[in-house]
Amino acid sequence: MGEFIFKLPDIGEGVVEAEITAWHVSVGDKVEEDAPLADAMTDKATIELTSPVEGVVKSLGCEEGDVFSVGGHLVVLETEGEVALDEETEETSEDDAIEQTESSSASAGAGEFIFKLPDIGEGVVEAEITAWHVSVGDEVEEDAPLADAMTDKATIELTSPVSGKILALGCEEGDVFSVGGHLVTLEVEGSAPAPESETKDAPKKAEAPAKPSSSASKTPSTPPSTSKKKSSSEKVLASPAVRKRAMDSGLDLSKAKASGGEGQVTHDDLDLLEKAAEPEDGETRIKVIGLRRVIAQRMQEAKRNIPHFTYVEEIDVTELEAFRARINQKKSEDKPKLTVLPLMIRAMAVLLRDWPQFNARYMDEQGYVSQFSDFNLGIATQTDIGLVVPVLRKAQTLSVWKMAEELGRLAEGARNNKLKPEEMSGATTTLTSLGPLGGIVTTPVINRPEVAIFGPNKIRPKLVMEDGQVVERKVMNFSVSCDHRVIDGYDAAKMMQDLKALLQDPQMMFLA
Repeated sequence: MGEFIFKLPDIGEGVVEAEITAWHVSVGDKVEEDAPLADAMTDKATIELTSPVEGVVKSLGCEEGDVFSVGGHLVVLETEGEVALDEETEETSEDDAIEQTESSSASAGAGEFIFKLPDIGEGVVEAEITAWHVSVGDEVEEDAPLADAMTDKATIELTSPVSGKILALGCEEGDVFSVGGHLVTLEVEGSAPAPESETKDAPKKAEAPAKPSSSASKTPSTPPSTSKKKSSSEKVLASPAVRKRAMDSGLDLSKAKASGGEGQVTHDDLDLLEKAAEPEDGETRIKVIGLRRVIAQRMQEAKRNIPHFTYVEEIDVTELEAFRARINQKKSEDKPKLTVLPLMIRAMAVLLRDWPQFNARYMDEQGYVSQFSDFNLGIATQTDIGLVVPVLRKAQTLSVWKMAEELGRLAEGARNNKLKPEEMSGATTTLTSLGPLGGIVTTPVINRPEVAIFGPNKIRPKLVMEDGQVVERKVMNFSVSCDHRVIDGYDAAKMMQDLKALLQDPQMMFLA
């Protein structure tokens, strides 16, 4: 008998981990070749992982809901004959052998030493160099600070593993630098040091400061205390992986008993802290996994990064509803019955020709706004598994009948989880509607990096005065939430007045 180790494969460019949302096998199960093993979800797609061999499941690498690293041993299978190896295993073994012969820094020839940006956290592939503490030509001693490197998890002070003279710096302050890149080249006395001297000390964790200005870049940062005694005002020592786990679990690191050798909180300490937080009487804890976790993360990022404001306009849709009724009376049998939604989308498609700043994305990290000639509308759709946003592509080119067909197809695909990844991406703005449940006013959250989201509310009767007479009209509140970094309140108000004019005189949207 042999063993086959199935590793979590590389399932997308830039993807270093995935959440295992469902297991289709258990320990002891016999599986055939190509049988489903598990579902793995990234922020880009959900894929089904299948077995490349026949065998019996000996062990599973994690539980449902766990985030698992690419290349990790996901499933171990017992197979007939000798130990099975696939191409991925062989390639990984070769890579491992190569990695064992390389260090985080390396000799570049006699008298030179290259310091590479080290691996500073699980899943971290790059870091921003927020401050340099040296310049070309400086003489540095071993353990002297070189730079501060910041990831989304921590700020690290990088120190020199050797004494020498700075020959070159690999980037400028504020640049994002890849792990393993040649960060600093030093001139050293005699031959270059042996590689093992380069990893003598791990990077020191620094307090997470605000990003320094260039004028302050030469001020050395103060290394943290490594004493096992910590005052309440001192930052709790913990690795980036422990910090992420604590944040995801809602645990307060300061309440954990630090058992690490340098006074840091470990995963074992978090295990004890989690056990201490037992459910209260009557409390049911539901693990947040899968699509719900992704939705929560994206909503949190949107509210954290985008300064929202919402503008609401009341629109008289009496004529719009009468217009829709006339169209439905005269439609042919092969055409779907129109709801008010395709007419709203038609009005928006006409409107946004004059208001392209609402049909846009703000790429804040790159520092530019993209405006689009195509109107690719995300349609927020509630399903049994949560909120999904299929995309109605090039809506400005579609008739209201074709829109109705596409909206029905996308809604059905969303409910059955049958949409392709390309049908769920590429929106330039979004519309969210709860239909007859639409309430009076909504303040929808923007789908980052888009800059606006539109929210029609339910149509309701209202008594109004016309020529001294009380008459009943059909009205609807229409909301738009905007990114205030890109769109001003005045523009939102003017745009909504134009939308109101089209919806109150619906034939105009077909004359534009």
